[in-house]
Amino acid sequence: MSKPSQPGKETPPISQAELLKIFLPIIQVKGKVYQKTSKVHARPAKPREIIITTTSAGFETKNTAKKGDFVITNATNAKEEYIISAAKFPTRYRKLKDLKNGYALYQAIGSVKGIKLTKPVLHKLKLPDHFSIQASWGEAQMVAKGDYMVCTLDESEIYIIGGKEFGETYE
Repeated sequence: MSKPSQPGKETPPISQAELLKIFLPIIQVKGKVYQKTSKVHARPAKPREIIITTTSAGFETKNTAKKGDFVITNATNAKEEYIISAAKFPTRYRKLKDLKNGYALYQAIGSVKGIKLTKPVLHKLKLPDHFSIQASWGEAQMVAKGDYMVCTLDESEIYIIGGKEFGETYE
């Protein structure tokens, strides 16, 4: 399912506070715990570096790096890139070995709890097949039917993972 190419143009993104109200109850009841099992390539980000995340469905979001952040490249067919903060990085990845050009190979650690956004789930929540959310870094993040809405196990953050990419990286 392709995502709209103009982020946030159809309706304003749903805020993190609203996401927690809308999705947390259904994730708590119907969600499952998933482990990211894939390895990733990561490198230190350059401050103010802009990374555009593109999945197999198209544009997802963009983010601007801050000092200490990391750029992750997922081991998926889309090889999507994204930024993760210096604070979150060590809680989600463990270094395996150094690679070339400043990259290192990391094993994902930790888990998320989530739910697949099916037609019945979206209908129950009165949401369209395509919408946008406000990611924790403040940018719009595109969402489509078939994606996974996940939360951290401490239930402090909600975000999406593209459906195809979720299948390639989580169990």
